[in-house]
Amino acid sequence: MPLRRNRRQYEQLTDFDRGPYNRPQRSSGSQKVECTVVEGQDVPGNTNDREDRAIRRVATSAPTTSLASIQRHLPPSRHPVPSRETIRRRLTEVGLRSRRPLRRLPLTPHHRQCRLDFCRPRATWSVTDWIRVIFSDESRFSLSADYHRTRVWRRTGQRSDPAFIVERHTAISQGVTVWGAISWDTRSSLVVLQGTLTARRYVDDILTPIVLPMLSSHPGAIYQQDNARPHTARLSQQCLQGYDVLPWPTRSPDLSPIENVWDALGRQLQPSRDTGELTAQMQRLWHRIFHRGS
Repeated sequence: MPLRRNRRQYEQLTDFDRGPYNRPQRSSGSQKVECTVVEGQDVPGNTNDREDRAIRRVATSAPTTSLASIQRHLPPSRHPVPSRETIRRRLTEVGLRSRRPLRRLPLTPHHRQCRLDFCRPRATWSVTDWIRVIFSDESRFSLSADYHRTRVWRRTGQRSDPAFIVERHTAISQGVTVWGAISWDTRSSLVVLQGTLTARRYVDDILTPIVLPMLSSHPGAIYQQDNARPHTARLSQQCLQGYDVLPWPTRSPDLSPIENVWDALGRQLQPSRDTGELTAQMQRLWHRIFHRGS
């Protein structure tokens, strides 16, 4: 009787509910129900202690390794090998999850000291102090998108651990370079830079027509720019005389909130056929993000 009841319950399942199991095969003259597992499907709990140790060892020794690579490194103890979902569950059980790595520029001890010298005196700044700062920056958007497919296996709280950080470097590719500035309640227009930005072009195309009017219309405003050569040139410094300029540590784009704006804009960009289409799309997104700006 119990066997018959179980069989009736199984027969009431749909193909979707049966999941990885085939339809029951009945032999003539027998009540036995045979269920076979579809090849390639995962069966919970099908790893032993040796395989669990191997999974943890590969993920911790090479945090950027993929599930497929971990699968290939398992000891050939039996067949079939554990599926990728099983490997993912074993790593989750010990607190290891697949996450995007923190990306940063390589920093020397001198760079780190400069960052500390900048942050410590301003650690007590309030919102009232920071809303006076106008953050500016240039950014380049490429026609070939960077999907950041690299991921790392790490535990919660290990994001800034050097073992799980991927250093990023700039590279020249076909795309569009833009300049923009943001503040608490305003933003500049988005300037598309054609060719190389020189100190003369920085003064004529950005500082004089855009930055100086912004600073004049916001008494007490502080202008922020990085240490690119056009920014630190004597011509640019002379143009900004009489205005407050925030000293900025080298290789510290992560300290500026405008980097979050570039990131948000880049995530919304759709594939473009040429730089003209990319420029038009960026202008639309810039105004959409700051629809309340001046």
